[in-house]
Amino acid sequence: MAEKQLNWAQRLKAPEVKFPKGIFSFYLSHATDSRSYVRKWELGFEKRHPKIAMINPFYDLPGEQERRVRAIDQGKEFKEEPGFEWRMTQGDYIAICYSRGILCIVDENYDKSIGTVMEMVMARTLAKNPKLLVCTNKKLIEHPWLKTHFHKIYTSFEEFEKDVDYQVERVKKKWGF
Repeated sequence: MAEKQLNWAQRLKAPEVKFPKGIFSFYLSHATDSRSYVRKWELGFEKRHPKIAMINPFYDLPGEQERRVRAIDQGKEFKEEPGFEWRMTQGDYIAICYSRGILCIVDENYDKSIGTVMEMVMARTLAKNPKLLVCTNKKLIEHPWLKTHFHKIYTSFEEFEKDVDYQVERVKKKWGF
Protein backbone atom coordinates (compact mmCIF):
# COMPACT_ATOMS: atom_id res chain seq x y z
CA MET A 1 0.00 0.00 0.00
CA ALA A 2 1.38 3.44 -0.88
CA GLU A 3 2.53 5.57 2.05
CA LYS A 4 0.05 8.37 1.17
CA GLN A 5 -2.89 5.95 1.45
CA LEU A 6 -2.08 5.04 5.05
CA ASN A 7 -3.77 6.96 7.86
CA TRP A 8 -1.82 8.40 10.82
CA ALA A 9 -2.38 5.31 12.96
CA GLN A 10 -0.97 3.12 10.21
CA ARG A 11 2.03 5.41 9.65
CA LEU A 12 2.83 5.89 13.33
CA LYS A 13 6.10 4.14 14.08
CA ALA A 14 8.83 4.65 16.61
CA PRO A 15 11.22 7.22 15.13
CA GLU A 16 14.60 6.08 13.89
CA VAL A 17 17.16 7.54 16.25
CA LYS A 18 20.50 8.35 14.69
CA PHE A 19 23.42 8.74 17.04
CA PRO A 20 26.02 11.02 15.45
CA LYS A 21 29.50 9.55 15.70
CA GLY A 22 31.90 11.46 17.89
CA ILE A 23 29.26 13.59 19.62
CA PHE A 24 28.54 12.82 23.27
CA SER A 25 25.07 13.90 24.40
CA PHE A 26 23.86 14.80 27.87
CA TYR A 27 20.25 15.40 28.85
CA LEU A 28 20.34 18.69 30.75
CA SER A 29 17.94 18.44 33.68
CA HIS A 30 17.10 21.60 35.62
CA ALA A 31 14.24 23.51 37.19
CA THR A 32 11.99 25.67 35.03
CA ASP A 33 12.88 28.75 37.08
CA SER A 34 16.59 28.18 36.35
CA ARG A 35 16.19 27.90 32.58
CA SER A 36 17.46 31.39 31.71
CA TYR A 37 20.88 31.21 33.39
CA VAL A 38 21.29 27.50 32.59
CA ARG A 39 20.59 28.17 28.89
CA LYS A 40 23.20 30.94 28.84
CA TRP A 41 25.76 28.61 30.43
CA GLU A 42 24.77 25.72 28.12
CA LEU A 43 25.34 27.70 24.92
CA GLY A 44 28.76 28.86 26.12
CA PHE A 45 29.65 25.33 27.22
CA GLU A 46 28.81 23.88 23.81
CA LYS A 47 31.06 26.46 22.13
CA ARG A 48 33.92 25.51 24.47
CA HIS A 49 33.21 21.76 24.08
CA PRO A 50 32.04 21.23 20.46
CA LYS A 51 32.03 17.42 20.77
CA ILE A 52 29.52 17.51 23.67
CA ALA A 53 25.84 18.29 23.10
CA MET A 54 23.48 19.29 25.89
CA ILE A 55 19.87 18.40 25.15
CA ASN A 56 17.89 21.05 26.98
CA PRO A 57 14.23 20.02 27.33
CA PHE A 58 13.07 23.64 27.42
CA TYR A 59 14.73 24.72 24.17
CA ASP A 60 15.90 21.71 22.17
CA LEU A 61 12.74 19.63 21.85
CA PRO A 62 10.54 20.84 19.00
CA GLY A 63 6.80 21.12 19.42
CA GLU A 64 4.46 22.35 22.12
CA GLN A 65 7.08 22.45 24.88
CA GLU A 66 9.32 24.70 22.78
CA ARG A 67 6.38 26.96 21.85
CA ARG A 68 5.28 27.08 25.50
CA VAL A 69 8.71 28.12 26.76
CA ARG A 70 9.13 30.67 23.97
CA ALA A 71 5.75 32.22 24.91
CA ILE A 72 6.63 32.28 28.63
CA ASP A 73 10.04 33.83 27.89
CA GLN A 74 8.30 36.54 25.83
CA GLY A 75 5.69 37.15 28.54
CA LYS A 76 2.88 35.80 26.37
CA GLU A 77 0.02 33.47 27.19
CA PHE A 78 0.24 29.83 26.09
CA LYS A 79 -2.87 27.71 25.83
CA GLU A 80 -2.19 24.08 26.64
CA GLU A 81 -4.28 21.69 24.59
CA PRO A 82 -5.70 18.56 26.27
CA GLY A 83 -2.96 15.97 26.68
CA PHE A 84 -0.16 18.56 26.75
CA GLU A 85 1.32 17.16 29.97
CA TRP A 86 1.50 13.65 28.58
CA ARG A 87 3.07 14.79 25.29
CA MET A 88 5.57 16.99 27.15
CA THR A 89 6.72 14.26 29.53
CA GLN A 90 6.92 11.71 26.72
CA GLY A 91 9.11 14.14 24.75
CA ASP A 92 11.36 14.50 27.79
CA TYR A 93 11.45 10.73 28.21
CA ILE A 94 12.47 10.20 24.58
CA ALA A 95 15.19 12.85 24.93
CA ILE A 96 16.54 11.11 28.06
CA CYS A 97 16.53 7.80 26.15
CA TYR A 98 18.37 9.43 23.25
CA SER A 99 21.04 10.99 25.47
CA ARG A 100 24.20 9.12 26.46
CA GLY A 101 24.42 10.67 29.93
CA ILE A 102 22.61 13.13 32.16
CA LEU A 103 23.70 16.35 33.79
CA CYS A 104 21.36 17.52 36.54
CA ILE A 105 21.38 20.96 38.12
CA VAL A 106 20.22 21.26 41.72
CA ASP A 107 20.18 24.91 42.78
CA GLU A 108 18.01 27.30 44.80
CA ASN A 109 15.05 26.49 42.52
CA TYR A 110 15.19 22.72 42.99
CA ASP A 111 12.05 22.58 45.14
CA LYS A 112 9.79 24.55 42.79
CA SER A 113 9.12 21.60 40.49
CA ILE A 114 9.25 17.82 40.54
CA GLY A 115 10.48 17.49 36.94
CA THR A 116 14.21 17.43 37.70
CA VAL A 117 13.77 14.70 40.31
CA MET A 118 11.66 12.62 37.91
CA GLU A 119 14.30 13.03 35.18
CA MET A 120 17.02 11.92 37.62
CA VAL A 121 15.09 8.77 38.43
CA MET A 122 14.33 8.09 34.77
CA ALA A 123 18.02 8.43 33.85
CA ARG A 124 18.94 6.04 36.66
CA THR A 125 16.32 3.54 35.51
CA LEU A 126 17.68 3.72 31.97
CA ALA A 127 21.28 3.28 33.20
CA LYS A 128 22.53 6.52 31.64
CA ASN A 129 26.29 6.98 31.94
CA PRO A 130 27.62 9.18 33.23
CA LYS A 131 25.11 10.57 35.72
CA LEU A 132 26.61 13.91 36.78
CA LEU A 133 25.29 16.61 39.09
CA VAL A 134 26.07 20.28 39.55
CA CYS A 135 24.75 21.04 43.04
CA THR A 136 25.05 24.70 43.99
CA ASN A 137 22.56 24.27 46.85
CA LYS A 138 24.81 23.81 49.89
CA LYS A 139 21.95 22.32 51.94
CA LEU A 140 21.70 19.34 49.59
CA ILE A 141 25.31 18.64 48.61
CA GLU A 142 25.62 15.83 51.17
CA HIS A 143 22.15 14.35 50.66
CA PRO A 144 22.39 10.54 50.66
CA TRP A 145 20.13 10.15 47.61
CA LEU A 146 22.29 12.49 45.57
CA LYS A 147 25.53 10.90 46.80
CA THR A 148 24.40 7.40 45.84
CA HIS A 149 22.57 8.35 42.64
CA PHE A 150 25.29 10.21 40.74
CA HIS A 151 28.73 9.16 39.55
CA LYS A 152 30.11 12.58 40.45
CA ILE A 153 28.83 15.73 42.17
CA TYR A 154 30.26 19.18 41.42
CA THR A 155 29.71 22.35 43.42
CA SER A 156 30.00 24.65 40.39
CA PHE A 157 29.74 24.70 36.62
CA GLU A 158 33.45 25.49 36.43
CA GLU A 159 34.30 22.36 38.43
CA PHE A 160 32.11 20.29 36.08
CA GLU A 161 33.77 21.75 32.98
CA LYS A 162 37.24 20.91 34.26
CA ASP A 163 36.23 17.25 34.67
CA VAL A 164 33.72 16.60 31.88
CA ASP A 165 36.26 15.49 29.28
CA TYR A 166 37.62 12.91 31.72
CA GLN A 167 34.09 11.62 32.43
CA VAL A 168 33.29 11.35 28.72
CA GLU A 169 36.55 9.50 28.00
CA ARG A 170 35.92 7.15 30.95
CA VAL A 171 32.51 6.19 29.57
CA LYS A 172 33.76 6.06 25.99
CA LYS A 173 36.57 3.69 26.96
CA LYS A 174 34.24 1.42 28.90
CA TRP A 175 31.12 1.48 26.72
CA GLY A 176 31.97 3.21 23.45
CA PHE A 177 29.69 5.65 21.73
